[in-house]
Amino acid sequence: MKEPALTPKRPRRSVQSVDRALDLLEALVAADGEVSITALAARTGLHVSTVHRLLSTLLRRGYVRQNNETSRYYAGAKLATLGEGRSRYGELRLRARPILRAITEATRETANLVVLDDLAAVYIETVPSPQVVRLFTAVGNRVPLHATGAGKCLLAALPAAKRDALLDRLELRSFTPHTIVDRAVLQRALDEARERGFVIDDEEYDDGVRCVAVPVGGMSDAIAAISVSAPANRLARQRCLELVPLLRRSAQELAASVRDRGDA
Repeated sequence: MKEPALTPKRPRRSVQSVDRALDLLEALVAADGEVSITALAARTGLHVSTVHRLLSTLLRRGYVRQNNETSRYYAGAKLATLGEGRSRYGELRLRARPILRAITEATRETANLVVLDDLAAVYIETVPSPQVVRLFTAVGNRVPLHATGAGKCLLAALPAAKRDALLDRLELRSFTPHTIVDRAVLQRALDEARERGFVIDDEEYDDGVRCVAVPVGGMSDAIAAISVSAPANRLARQRCLELVPLLRRSAQELAASVRDRGDA
């Protein structure tokens, strides 16, 4: 069965060719191995001829490699160096990986590590569910703060003045009938989330998708958010609540690991 993709919603002002190239790179990395042009076209929603043209450029620049025997493509070493060694989040991702894997093993759902980047929440690490029907979330995906579990979690963890200043700049766009687009309602939801220490995205960004997220470092000093996302028919609200203790322990473990590394 085809994996339902969480396709990023495009801002009104964007460079289409850049968007397409980045979508292709994210799909290539998420494939975790060699992948065919037709599979990449299916994952990105791009025409096969467009994928072929973009791959030719990326191949020439060293970001993509091709297996001459199978004609399939895979991420090149240059892409790995760019995304891993030079990133300011490299250490955080490294320490998060075994923790996210443990969450996925315990829940059989997709686990994510997400950070705040200006007006968006960005996936910097993800461990996919082993189940056939799962969410396709790629490292580098940028999602709206007000409509996602991790995004709202990161918003809730901000100091009040900084959060209000950021809300002034956000376009509270509606993605589903459940998206919160009223600022006062959103602020109340963020206040409640700050008190509870976790956030649930109840089909607010994509119909049929639910997510639960907790802050890494606590609601007063969060450096990231850890979330579990899944089809809503598998991740009921009650199930989200049941996962909160596991996510909190995982977030505390990651925060302690980062602190220990900093002390060293």
